[in-house]
Amino acid sequence: MEEKLTGLVLSKTDYGENDRIVKIFTLEKGTLSASLKGVKKSGAKLKFASEPFCFAEFMFSERAGKRTVIGANLNDSFYPVREDIIKFFAAGAMLEFINKFAKEEMTSPSLFFAAIEGLKQIAYGGVPPRYALCAFLLNALKISGYALNTGGCFLCGKAINERVFFDTFSGGFLCGNCFNGEGREINNATYAALKKIENGEETTEEENLFALRLLDFYIKNKAEEKLNSMQELLKM
Repeated sequence: MEEKLTGLVLSKTDYGENDRIVKIFTLEKGTLSASLKGVKKSGAKLKFASEPFCFAEFMFSERAGKRTVIGANLNDSFYPVREDIIKFFAAGAMLEFINKFAKEEMTSPSLFFAAIEGLKQIAYGGVPPRYALCAFLLNALKISGYALNTGGCFLCGKAINERVFFDTFSGGFLCGNCFNGEGREINNATYAALKKIENGEETTEEENLFALRLLDFYIKNKAEEKLNSMQELLKM
């Protein structure tokens, strides 16, 4: 049986002397694994299809429940992310998020298109890489059921203008009057940065770092996941 699917390569694993196994996030069938035969050989035609960030139309052959990539038409490799270390780790964090949060063979067109748009922004300079990653994560967390609620105080609904508290359990922000001891106080600039990014407003690199640190904290403590690429990005 053969089928054609549009997908984005998330990761690769060497297998045997010349083969690779890739994990691909597809538009039509969600995340799946497939092998590519002989792609480690010099001059292999499908070598490009075994690399992370490869966005292509893949042709699969399936036998006994195992898929093999037998053809691919490249849409984009997002090559510029490999030429800049900030871009590389920001884009890598996107792939890691999908790898950890997209369930095996469960479709999510909204997450798929969010990833492609985020990678385009990072690769081709639409916005700073850290900003693009923050915007992607805010959207992807919402799609994945872990939305942050930045619209005002999670309990009273009023605008937060002074002290801000973050409740990891709800993903909500609280004003000083509603804080009941659950959660922790955060820098007001962090809350303001998240709101700006969510609204598509311009931010400084310092604000992007504030937002990224909070998102990293939330992902680790709420979803109990760690994005290694984001850890590296936060050190820079």
